[in-house]
Amino acid sequence: MRGIVVCPQPWAADVGIEVMESGGNAFDAALAAAFTQWVWDPFMCGPGGMGVSQAYSAQKNENKVISFAGRAGSKARPDMWESDLKSRTEVSSLFVFDDFRNELGYTSIMLPTVISGFAEIHRRYCTMPWDELLYPAIEQAKAGLPIHPTFMDWITMPVMPGQPTAEERFSATEECKKVFLQRDGNFHPYGSTIDMKDMAETLGRIAKGGPGEFYEGDLSKEILADFKKHGAFVTEEDFTQYKPRVYDPLIGHYRGKKITTVKPPDSGQTIIQALRLLESFNLQQMDHGSSEYLHVLGSALSMAHQDRLDYNADPEFCPVPVDELILDQNRLNSQISQIRKGYAGRSKGDVDQGHTTTISVADEQGNFISLTHTLGWASGVVTPGLGFIYNNGMNLADPRTGQPNSIASGKARMSNMVPTLIWNDDMPEAAIGALGGAVIISAIVQAIVHMVDFGMSPAEAVLAPRIHTEGGPLFLEARFRAKVVDELTQMGHAVRRDPFPLNPLMARAQVALRDSDGLFLGGSDPRSGGGGVAISRI
Repeated sequence: MRGIVVCPQPWAADVGIEVMESGGNAFDAALAAAFTQWVWDPFMCGPGGMGVSQAYSAQKNENKVISFAGRAGSKARPDMWESDLKSRTEVSSLFVFDDFRNELGYTSIMLPTVISGFAEIHRRYCTMPWDELLYPAIEQAKAGLPIHPTFMDWITMPVMPGQPTAEERFSATEECKKVFLQRDGNFHPYGSTIDMKDMAETLGRIAKGGPGEFYEGDLSKEILADFKKHGAFVTEEDFTQYKPRVYDPLIGHYRGKKITTVKPPDSGQTIIQALRLLESFNLQQMDHGSSEYLHVLGSALSMAHQDRLDYNADPEFCPVPVDELILDQNRLNSQISQIRKGYAGRSKGDVDQGHTTTISVADEQGNFISLTHTLGWASGVVTPGLGFIYNNGMNLADPRTGQPNSIASGKARMSNMVPTLIWNDDMPEAAIGALGGAVIISAIVQAIVHMVDFGMSPAEAVLAPRIHTEGGPLFLEARFRAKVVDELTQMGHAVRRDPFPLNPLMARAQVALRDSDGLFLGGSDPRSGGGGVAISRI
Protein backbone atom coordinates (compact mmCIF):
# COMPACT_ATOMS: atom_id res chain seq x y z
CA MET A 1 0.00 0.00 0.00
CA ARG A 2 1.34 3.43 -0.96
CA GLY A 3 0.80 6.30 1.43
CA ILE A 4 2.23 8.80 3.89
CA VAL A 5 2.42 9.10 7.69
CA VAL A 6 3.27 12.45 9.30
CA CYS A 7 3.75 13.00 13.03
CA PRO A 8 6.27 14.64 15.40
CA GLN A 9 8.01 11.36 16.31
CA PRO A 10 10.06 9.85 13.42
CA TRP A 11 9.96 6.46 15.15
CA ALA A 12 6.15 6.43 15.19
CA ALA A 13 5.98 7.53 11.55
CA ASP A 14 8.28 4.62 10.67
CA VAL A 15 6.01 2.16 12.48
CA GLY A 16 2.95 3.52 10.69
CA ILE A 17 4.46 3.23 7.24
CA GLU A 18 5.71 -0.30 7.94
CA VAL A 19 2.14 -1.27 8.79
CA MET A 20 0.99 0.27 5.50
CA GLU A 21 3.71 -1.53 3.57
CA SER A 22 2.58 -4.81 5.12
CA GLY A 23 -0.91 -4.31 3.70
CA GLY A 24 -2.64 -2.07 6.21
CA ASN A 25 -4.59 1.04 5.24
CA ALA A 26 -4.27 4.63 6.51
CA PHE A 27 -6.32 3.87 9.62
CA ASP A 28 -4.23 0.83 10.55
CA ALA A 29 -1.10 2.94 10.12
CA ALA A 30 -2.52 5.78 12.21
CA LEU A 31 -3.42 3.55 15.15
CA ALA A 32 -0.13 1.65 15.13
CA ALA A 33 1.77 4.94 15.04
CA ALA A 34 -0.43 6.46 17.76
CA PHE A 35 0.13 3.48 20.07
CA THR A 36 3.87 3.95 19.52
CA GLN A 37 3.56 7.65 20.35
CA TRP A 38 2.36 6.56 23.80
CA VAL A 39 5.78 5.05 24.46
CA TRP A 40 7.95 7.76 22.92
CA ASP A 41 6.10 10.69 24.53
CA PRO A 42 4.53 9.31 27.74
CA PHE A 43 3.92 12.81 29.18
CA MET A 44 2.18 13.90 25.97
CA CYS A 45 -0.16 10.97 25.39
CA GLY A 46 -0.99 7.47 26.57
CA PRO A 47 -3.72 5.04 27.67
CA GLY A 48 -4.80 7.58 30.31
CA GLY A 49 -5.55 10.25 27.71
CA MET A 50 -8.31 11.68 25.51
CA GLY A 51 -8.63 13.18 22.04
CA VAL A 52 -10.49 13.54 18.76
CA SER A 53 -10.06 12.37 15.16
CA GLN A 54 -11.52 13.09 11.75
CA ALA A 55 -11.53 10.34 9.13
CA TYR A 56 -12.56 9.91 5.53
CA SER A 57 -13.09 6.33 4.34
CA ALA A 58 -12.96 6.10 0.55
CA GLN A 59 -14.47 2.61 0.60
CA LYS A 60 -17.51 3.79 2.57
CA ASN A 61 -17.47 7.34 1.16
CA GLU A 62 -17.88 8.36 4.79
CA ASN A 63 -16.49 11.44 6.57
CA LYS A 64 -16.87 11.31 10.35
CA VAL A 65 -15.49 12.88 13.47
CA ILE A 66 -14.86 10.47 16.33
CA SER A 67 -14.69 12.55 19.49
CA PHE A 68 -13.38 11.04 22.72
CA ALA A 69 -13.12 14.14 24.88
CA GLY A 70 -12.15 13.74 28.51
CA ARG A 71 -15.10 14.04 30.88
CA ALA A 72 -15.33 14.98 34.53
CA GLY A 73 -15.97 12.03 36.83
CA SER A 74 -19.31 11.38 38.52
CA LYS A 75 -17.99 12.55 41.88
CA ALA A 76 -17.12 16.04 40.60
CA ARG A 77 -19.36 18.87 41.82
CA PRO A 78 -19.81 22.39 40.36
CA ASP A 79 -18.96 24.35 43.53
CA MET A 80 -16.41 21.99 45.11
CA TRP A 81 -13.40 24.25 44.44
CA GLU A 82 -14.95 27.68 43.99
CA SER A 83 -14.06 29.08 47.42
CA ASP A 84 -10.43 27.90 47.19
CA LEU A 85 -9.55 29.48 43.85
CA LYS A 86 -6.42 31.57 44.34
CA SER A 87 -5.97 33.38 41.03
CA ARG A 88 -5.61 32.93 37.30
CA THR A 89 -2.37 32.86 35.39
CA GLU A 90 -1.30 35.85 33.33
CA VAL A 91 -0.85 33.43 30.44
CA SER A 92 -3.95 31.59 29.17
CA SER A 93 -6.02 32.49 32.27
CA LEU A 94 -5.58 29.05 33.82
CA PHE A 95 -7.07 28.53 37.28
CA VAL A 96 -4.53 28.48 40.11
CA PHE A 97 -4.81 26.66 43.47
CA ASP A 98 -2.14 26.57 46.16
CA ASP A 99 -2.09 22.76 46.08
CA PHE A 100 -2.30 22.31 42.26
CA ARG A 101 -5.40 20.14 42.76
CA ASN A 102 -6.57 20.66 39.16
CA GLU A 103 -3.08 20.17 37.71
CA LEU A 104 -1.50 17.30 39.66
CA GLY A 105 -2.68 14.18 41.41
CA TYR A 106 -5.86 12.13 41.35
CA THR A 107 -8.30 15.05 41.56
CA SER A 108 -6.97 16.41 38.26
CA ILE A 109 -7.91 13.26 36.31
CA MET A 110 -10.84 13.15 33.89
CA LEU A 111 -12.22 9.91 32.51
CA PRO A 112 -9.57 8.34 30.22
CA THR A 113 -11.31 7.95 26.86
CA VAL A 114 -8.56 7.40 24.30
CA ILE A 115 -8.76 3.60 24.16
CA SER A 116 -12.49 3.77 23.54
CA GLY A 117 -11.87 6.31 20.78
CA PHE A 118 -9.16 4.20 19.16
CA ALA A 119 -11.45 1.18 19.39
CA GLU A 120 -14.17 3.04 17.48
CA ILE A 121 -11.69 3.96 14.73
CA HIS A 122 -10.58 0.32 14.60
CA ARG A 123 -14.12 -1.04 14.48
CA ARG A 124 -15.18 1.29 11.68
CA TYR A 125 -12.17 1.51 9.40
CA CYS A 126 -9.21 -0.76 10.18
CA THR A 127 -8.34 -4.00 8.38
CA MET A 128 -5.69 -5.44 10.72
CA PRO A 129 -6.24 -7.09 14.13
CA TRP A 130 -6.13 -4.86 17.24
CA ASP A 131 -3.29 -6.82 18.85
CA GLU A 132 -1.10 -6.59 15.72
CA LEU A 133 -1.42 -2.81 15.73
CA LEU A 134 -0.28 -2.69 19.36
CA TYR A 135 2.67 -5.02 18.82
CA PRO A 136 5.26 -2.38 17.73
CA ALA A 137 4.46 -0.21 20.76
CA ILE A 138 4.78 -3.20 23.08
CA GLU A 139 8.18 -4.08 21.63
CA GLN A 140 9.36 -0.48 21.99
CA ALA A 141 8.19 -0.36 25.59
CA LYS A 142 10.11 -3.57 26.31
CA ALA A 143 13.24 -1.91 24.91
CA GLY A 144 12.66 1.22 27.02
CA LEU A 145 12.38 4.93 26.33
CA PRO A 146 15.61 6.58 25.17
CA ILE A 147 15.77 10.16 26.47
CA HIS A 148 15.50 12.13 23.23
CA PRO A 149 15.72 15.89 22.58
CA THR A 150 11.95 16.53 22.70
CA PHE A 151 11.73 14.82 26.09
CA MET A 152 14.61 16.97 27.36
CA ASP A 153 12.89 20.09 26.02
CA TRP A 154 9.80 19.17 28.02
CA ILE A 155 11.88 18.80 31.19
CA THR A 156 13.81 22.06 30.80
CA MET A 157 11.13 24.33 29.32
CA PRO A 158 10.25 27.20 31.71
CA VAL A 159 6.74 27.23 33.16
CA MET A 160 4.45 30.18 33.72
CA PRO A 161 3.88 31.52 37.26
CA GLY A 162 1.22 29.52 39.08
CA GLN A 163 1.97 26.28 37.24
CA PRO A 164 3.94 23.26 38.54
CA THR A 165 7.42 22.56 37.27
CA ALA A 166 8.38 19.43 35.38
CA GLU A 167 10.04 18.14 38.55
CA GLU A 168 6.80 18.63 40.47
CA ARG A 169 4.87 16.75 37.78
CA PHE A 170 7.34 13.85 37.83
CA SER A 171 7.11 13.78 41.62
CA ALA A 172 3.31 14.06 41.95
CA THR A 173 3.07 10.40 43.00
CA GLU A 174 5.61 7.93 44.30
CA GLU A 175 4.97 5.57 41.39
CA CYS A 176 5.57 8.32 38.83
CA LYS A 177 8.87 9.13 40.55
CA LYS A 178 9.77 5.45 40.51
CA VAL A 179 9.16 5.12 36.77
CA PHE A 180 10.43 8.42 35.42
CA LEU A 181 13.15 9.63 37.82
CA GLN A 182 16.45 8.14 38.89
CA ARG A 183 16.70 6.59 42.35
CA ASP A 184 18.30 9.79 43.68
CA GLY A 185 15.28 11.79 42.47
CA ASN A 186 17.09 13.46 39.57
CA PHE A 187 16.03 13.43 35.94
CA HIS A 188 17.49 10.76 33.69
CA PRO A 189 20.27 12.33 31.58
CA TYR A 190 20.13 12.74 27.83
CA GLY A 191 20.98 9.48 26.05
CA SER A 192 19.96 7.21 28.92
CA THR A 193 16.97 4.84 28.79
CA ILE A 194 13.91 4.71 31.04
CA ASP A 195 12.62 1.25 31.92
CA MET A 196 9.11 0.92 30.43
CA LYS A 197 8.50 -2.76 31.13
CA ASP A 198 5.41 -2.01 33.25
CA MET A 199 3.89 -0.13 30.35
CA ALA A 200 4.82 -2.98 28.00
CA GLU A 201 2.94 -5.39 30.26
CA THR A 202 -0.10 -3.10 30.38
CA LEU A 203 -0.16 -2.69 26.60
CA GLY A 204 0.13 -6.46 26.29
CA ARG A 205 -2.97 -6.87 28.44
CA ILE A 206 -4.87 -4.35 26.30
CA ALA A 207 -3.71 -6.15 23.15
CA LYS A 208 -4.81 -9.54 24.43
CA GLY A 209 -8.05 -8.49 26.11
CA GLY A 210 -9.06 -5.84 23.64
CA PRO A 211 -10.34 -2.35 24.51
CA GLY A 212 -12.79 -3.82 27.00
CA GLU A 213 -9.89 -4.88 29.22
CA PHE A 214 -9.32 -1.22 30.08
CA TYR A 215 -12.94 -0.39 30.89
CA GLU A 216 -14.44 -3.62 32.24
CA GLY A 217 -11.65 -6.18 32.69
CA ASP A 218 -9.16 -6.88 35.45
CA LEU A 219 -7.09 -3.89 34.36
CA SER A 220 -10.04 -1.58 34.99
CA LYS A 221 -10.44 -3.03 38.49
CA GLU A 222 -6.83 -2.17 39.33
CA ILE A 223 -7.26 1.36 37.99
CA LEU A 224 -10.54 1.97 39.79
CA ALA A 225 -9.23 0.61 43.10
CA ASP A 226 -6.32 3.05 42.85
CA PHE A 227 -8.69 5.91 41.96
CA LYS A 228 -10.98 5.14 44.90
CA LYS A 229 -8.10 4.87 47.35
CA HIS A 230 -6.75 8.30 46.42
CA GLY A 231 -9.95 10.31 45.95
CA ALA A 232 -10.29 10.52 42.17
CA PHE A 233 -13.66 11.66 40.81
CA VAL A 234 -13.89 8.93 38.14
CA THR A 235 -16.01 5.87 39.01
CA GLU A 236 -16.71 2.38 37.70
CA GLU A 237 -19.99 3.63 36.24
CA ASP A 238 -18.08 6.27 34.29
CA PHE A 239 -15.86 3.55 32.82
CA THR A 240 -18.64 1.16 31.82
CA GLN A 241 -21.10 3.70 30.41
CA TYR A 242 -18.75 5.82 28.27
CA LYS A 243 -19.07 5.79 24.48
CA PRO A 244 -17.28 8.06 21.97
CA ARG A 245 -19.34 10.63 20.11
CA VAL A 246 -19.49 10.10 16.33
CA TYR A 247 -20.84 12.86 14.11
CA ASP A 248 -20.65 14.60 10.74
CA PRO A 249 -17.94 17.28 10.72
CA LEU A 250 -18.40 21.03 10.66
CA ILE A 251 -18.09 22.26 7.06
CA GLY A 252 -16.59 25.54 5.90
CA HIS A 253 -15.04 26.87 2.72
CA TYR A 254 -11.93 28.88 1.92
CA ARG A 255 -11.17 30.19 -1.56
CA GLY A 256 -13.04 27.34 -3.24
CA LYS A 257 -11.67 24.62 -0.96
CA LYS A 258 -14.01 22.74 1.34
CA ILE A 259 -12.68 22.55 4.90
CA THR A 260 -14.09 19.95 7.29
CA THR A 261 -13.28 20.06 10.97
CA VAL A 262 -14.54 19.34 14.48
CA LYS A 263 -17.39 20.82 16.53
CA PRO A 264 -17.56 21.94 20.19
CA PRO A 265 -16.21 21.20 22.73
CA ASP A 266 -13.29 21.12 20.27
CA SER A 267 -12.50 24.32 18.37
CA GLY A 268 -13.07 23.72 14.67
CA GLN A 269 -15.48 26.65 14.49
CA THR A 270 -12.54 28.89 15.40
CA ILE A 271 -10.63 27.62 12.35
CA ILE A 272 -13.61 28.27 10.06
CA GLN A 273 -14.24 31.71 11.58
CA ALA A 274 -10.64 32.85 11.11
CA LEU A 275 -10.58 31.62 7.50
CA ARG A 276 -13.88 33.34 6.67
CA LEU A 277 -12.52 36.60 8.06
CA LEU A 278 -9.31 36.23 6.05
CA GLU A 279 -11.13 35.36 2.82
CA SER A 280 -12.31 38.97 2.46
CA PHE A 281 -8.71 40.15 2.07
CA ASN A 282 -6.46 39.59 -0.95
CA LEU A 283 -3.61 37.97 0.94
CA GLN A 284 -1.91 36.85 -2.27
CA GLN A 285 -1.10 40.47 -3.10
CA MET A 286 0.46 41.05 0.32
CA ASP A 287 4.04 40.19 1.18
CA HIS A 288 3.94 37.20 3.53
CA GLY A 289 6.15 38.89 6.10
CA SER A 290 4.72 42.40 5.79
CA SER A 291 3.02 44.38 8.54
CA GLU A 292 -0.07 44.68 6.32
CA TYR A 293 -0.41 40.90 6.09
CA LEU A 294 0.38 40.28 9.76
CA HIS A 295 -2.13 42.93 10.86
CA VAL A 296 -4.93 41.19 8.97
CA LEU A 297 -3.87 37.71 10.07
CA GLY A 298 -3.32 38.71 13.70
CA SER A 299 -6.63 40.56 13.93
CA ALA A 300 -8.58 37.63 12.47
CA LEU A 301 -6.91 35.20 14.88
CA SER A 302 -7.56 37.57 17.77
CA MET A 303 -11.28 37.82 17.04
CA ALA A 304 -11.71 34.10 16.47
CA HIS A 305 -9.80 33.18 19.61
CA GLN A 306 -11.82 35.66 21.68
CA ASP A 307 -15.06 34.00 20.59
CA ARG A 308 -13.56 30.62 21.48
CA LEU A 309 -12.77 31.87 24.97
CA ASP A 310 -16.22 33.43 25.37
CA TYR A 311 -18.46 30.70 23.96
CA ASN A 312 -16.85 27.30 23.44
CA ALA A 313 -18.00 24.56 25.83
CA ASP A 314 -19.55 21.09 25.95
CA PRO A 315 -22.74 21.50 23.87
CA GLU A 316 -24.47 18.77 25.89
CA PHE A 317 -24.33 21.11 28.89
CA CYS A 318 -24.15 24.62 27.41
CA PRO A 319 -25.38 25.74 23.96
CA VAL A 320 -22.55 27.02 21.75
CA PRO A 321 -23.84 29.58 19.17
CA VAL A 322 -21.79 28.40 16.21
CA ASP A 323 -24.22 29.26 13.41
CA GLU A 324 -26.31 31.80 15.31
CA LEU A 325 -23.37 34.03 16.30
CA ILE A 326 -19.81 32.84 15.68
CA LEU A 327 -20.27 32.07 11.96
CA ASP A 328 -23.17 34.43 11.30
CA GLN A 329 -22.30 36.34 8.12
CA ASN A 330 -23.62 39.69 9.32
CA ARG A 331 -21.44 39.49 12.42
CA LEU A 332 -18.46 38.35 10.35
CA ASN A 333 -18.99 41.37 8.09
CA SER A 334 -18.87 43.62 11.14
CA GLN A 335 -15.62 42.00 12.30
CA ILE A 336 -14.12 42.38 8.81
CA SER A 337 -15.00 46.07 8.94
CA GLN A 338 -13.25 46.38 12.30
CA ILE A 339 -10.08 44.81 10.85
CA ARG A 340 -10.12 47.27 7.95
CA LYS A 341 -10.44 50.12 10.45
CA GLY A 342 -7.37 48.97 12.42
CA TYR A 343 -8.58 46.52 15.09
CA ALA A 344 -5.53 45.34 17.05
CA GLY A 345 -6.76 42.92 19.73
CA ARG A 346 -8.44 43.50 23.05
CA SER A 347 -8.51 40.35 25.21
CA LYS A 348 -6.06 39.08 27.82
CA GLY A 349 -5.27 35.88 25.96
CA ASP A 350 -1.71 34.67 25.55
CA VAL A 351 0.34 31.68 24.46
CA ASP A 352 -1.09 28.41 25.79
CA GLN A 353 1.28 25.49 26.07
CA GLY A 354 -0.08 21.94 26.15
CA HIS A 355 1.21 18.39 26.12
CA THR A 356 -0.49 16.80 23.14
CA THR A 357 0.47 14.89 20.01
CA THR A 358 -1.06 14.32 16.60
CA ILE A 359 -0.75 12.29 13.41
CA SER A 360 -1.86 12.81 9.80
CA VAL A 361 -2.12 9.88 7.36
CA ALA A 362 -3.23 9.32 3.76
CA ASP A 363 -3.11 6.29 1.48
CA GLU A 364 -3.49 5.45 -2.21
CA GLN A 365 -7.08 4.27 -1.75
CA GLY A 366 -8.06 7.84 -0.88
CA ASN A 367 -8.37 7.31 2.88
CA PHE A 368 -7.40 10.20 5.17
CA ILE A 369 -7.22 10.57 8.94
CA SER A 370 -6.13 13.35 11.26
CA LEU A 371 -5.87 12.12 14.86
CA THR A 372 -4.99 14.21 17.93
CA HIS A 373 -4.63 12.73 21.41
CA THR A 374 -3.41 14.18 24.67
CA LEU A 375 -2.84 13.97 28.41
CA GLY A 376 -3.53 17.70 28.76
CA TRP A 377 -0.46 18.69 30.76
CA ALA A 378 -0.16 15.24 32.49
CA SER A 379 -1.30 14.62 36.07
CA GLY A 380 1.82 12.87 37.33
CA VAL A 381 -0.33 9.93 38.48
CA VAL A 382 0.79 6.38 37.70
CA THR A 383 -1.12 3.42 39.11
CA PRO A 384 1.45 1.08 40.71
CA GLY A 385 2.63 -1.54 38.24
CA LEU A 386 0.88 -0.10 35.16
CA GLY A 387 3.60 2.27 33.91
CA PHE A 388 1.53 5.00 32.21
CA ILE A 389 0.41 8.50 33.26
CA TYR A 390 -3.17 9.76 33.40
CA ASN A 391 -4.48 13.02 31.97
CA ASN A 392 -5.11 16.14 34.02
CA GLY A 393 -8.18 17.27 32.09
CA MET A 394 -9.67 19.03 35.14
CA ASN A 395 -7.19 21.88 34.66
CA LEU A 396 -9.47 23.39 32.01
CA ALA A 397 -12.65 22.96 34.07
CA ASP A 398 -13.86 26.30 35.45
CA PRO A 399 -14.19 26.14 39.28
CA ARG A 400 -16.56 29.11 39.21
CA THR A 401 -20.24 28.21 38.99
CA GLY A 402 -22.49 29.59 36.28
CA GLN A 403 -19.82 29.69 33.53
CA PRO A 404 -19.89 27.89 30.15
CA ASN A 405 -17.09 25.56 31.26
CA SER A 406 -18.05 25.22 34.94
CA ILE A 407 -17.39 21.82 36.50
CA ALA A 408 -20.18 19.25 36.16
CA SER A 409 -20.32 15.48 36.44
CA GLY A 410 -19.84 13.93 32.98
CA LYS A 411 -19.04 17.26 31.31
CA ALA A 412 -16.37 17.37 28.60
CA ARG A 413 -13.69 20.01 28.82
CA MET A 414 -13.23 22.66 26.18
CA SER A 415 -10.46 21.61 23.81
CA ASN A 416 -8.17 23.30 21.30
CA MET A 417 -7.69 20.11 19.27
CA VAL A 418 -8.83 20.56 15.65
CA PRO A 419 -8.06 17.66 13.26
CA THR A 420 -8.98 19.09 9.88
CA LEU A 421 -9.30 17.92 6.26
CA ILE A 422 -8.84 20.07 3.16
CA TRP A 423 -10.85 18.98 0.12
CA ASN A 424 -10.43 19.33 -3.63
CA ASP A 425 -13.92 19.04 -5.11
CA ASP A 426 -15.51 15.94 -3.57
CA MET A 427 -12.33 14.24 -2.30
CA PRO A 428 -9.95 15.13 0.54
CA GLU A 429 -6.46 16.18 -0.52
CA ALA A 430 -4.85 16.87 2.87
CA ALA A 431 -5.12 15.94 6.53
CA ILE A 432 -3.76 18.44 9.02
CA GLY A 433 -3.43 18.52 12.80
CA ALA A 434 -1.16 20.11 15.38
CA LEU A 435 -0.09 19.86 18.99
CA GLY A 436 0.56 22.55 21.57
CA GLY A 437 -2.57 23.98 23.25
CA ALA A 438 -4.37 27.08 21.92
CA VAL A 439 -1.48 27.71 19.53
CA ILE A 440 -2.79 24.67 17.59
CA ILE A 441 -5.50 26.84 16.05
CA SER A 442 -3.11 29.55 14.88
CA ALA A 443 -0.78 26.94 13.39
CA ILE A 444 -3.49 25.19 11.39
CA VAL A 445 -5.02 28.42 10.08
CA GLN A 446 -1.61 29.61 8.90
CA ALA A 447 -0.67 26.28 7.34
CA ILE A 448 -3.90 26.38 5.30
CA VAL A 449 -3.27 29.99 4.26
CA HIS A 450 0.33 29.17 3.35
CA MET A 451 -0.75 26.34 1.05
CA VAL A 452 -3.89 27.89 -0.47
CA ASP A 453 -2.90 31.57 -0.77
CA PHE A 454 0.86 31.35 -1.15
CA GLY A 455 1.22 28.01 -2.96
CA MET A 456 3.58 26.50 -0.40
CA SER A 457 4.25 22.79 -0.16
CA PRO A 458 3.30 21.09 3.14
CA ALA A 459 6.92 21.23 4.32
CA GLU A 460 7.17 24.94 3.47
CA ALA A 461 3.77 25.64 5.03
CA VAL A 462 4.70 24.29 8.47
CA LEU A 463 8.21 25.76 8.41
CA ALA A 464 7.30 29.31 7.39
CA PRO A 465 7.61 32.07 10.03
CA ARG A 466 4.56 32.06 12.28
CA ILE A 467 2.62 34.32 14.60
CA HIS A 468 0.18 33.70 17.41
CA THR A 469 -2.30 35.79 19.34
CA GLU A 470 -5.41 35.16 21.38
CA GLY A 471 -6.33 38.84 21.49
CA GLY A 472 -3.55 40.11 23.71
CA PRO A 473 0.12 40.25 22.66
CA LEU A 474 0.95 39.46 19.05
CA PHE A 475 3.78 36.92 19.20
CA LEU A 476 6.24 36.87 16.29
CA GLU A 477 9.10 34.49 15.70
CA ALA A 478 12.54 36.05 15.35
CA ARG A 479 12.59 35.58 11.56
CA PHE A 480 10.21 38.52 11.07
CA ARG A 481 12.06 41.77 10.46
CA ALA A 482 12.52 44.39 13.17
CA LYS A 483 10.98 47.11 11.02
CA VAL A 484 7.82 44.98 10.75
CA VAL A 485 7.65 44.92 14.55
CA ASP A 486 7.88 48.71 14.59
CA GLU A 487 5.16 49.07 11.97
CA LEU A 488 2.80 46.70 13.82
CA THR A 489 3.42 48.57 17.05
CA GLN A 490 2.49 51.83 15.33
CA MET A 491 -0.74 50.15 14.21
CA GLY A 492 -1.60 49.51 17.87
CA HIS A 493 -0.53 45.87 18.28
CA ALA A 494 1.28 44.84 21.47
CA VAL A 495 4.06 42.94 19.72
CA ARG A 496 6.44 40.43 21.27
CA ARG A 497 9.19 39.29 18.94
CA ASP A 498 10.50 36.13 20.56
CA PRO A 499 14.22 35.25 20.35
CA PHE A 500 13.48 31.90 18.67
CA PRO A 501 13.71 31.53 14.88
CA LEU A 502 11.54 28.42 15.39
CA ASN A 503 9.67 29.08 18.62
CA PRO A 504 9.12 25.81 20.54
CA LEU A 505 5.99 27.32 22.14
CA MET A 506 4.32 27.53 18.73
CA ALA A 507 2.27 24.47 17.83
CA ARG A 508 3.84 21.74 15.70
CA ALA A 509 1.65 21.27 12.62
CA GLN A 510 1.57 17.96 10.72
CA VAL A 511 0.32 17.87 7.12
CA ALA A 512 -0.20 14.81 4.89
CA LEU A 513 -1.18 15.68 1.32
CA ARG A 514 -1.97 13.66 -1.79
CA ASP A 515 -1.94 15.84 -4.89
CA SER A 516 -3.99 15.47 -8.07
CA ASP A 517 -1.26 13.30 -9.63
CA GLY A 518 -1.30 10.89 -6.68
CA LEU A 519 2.01 12.18 -5.29
CA PHE A 520 2.31 12.14 -1.49
CA LEU A 521 3.82 15.19 0.22
CA GLY A 522 4.31 15.73 3.94
CA GLY A 523 5.23 18.51 6.31
CA SER A 524 6.22 17.78 9.91
CA ASP A 525 6.88 20.93 11.92
CA PRO A 526 10.52 20.98 13.11
CA ARG A 527 9.80 23.21 16.12
CA SER A 528 10.92 21.50 19.33
CA GLY A 529 12.15 18.26 17.81
CA GLY A 530 9.45 17.48 15.25
CA GLY A 531 10.08 15.97 11.87
CA GLY A 532 8.54 12.52 11.32
CA VAL A 533 7.52 11.94 7.70
CA ALA A 534 7.47 8.45 6.21
CA ILE A 535 6.30 7.64 2.69
CA SER A 536 5.55 4.20 1.24
CA ARG A 537 6.06 3.62 -2.45
CA ILE A 538 5.30 -0.09 -2.40
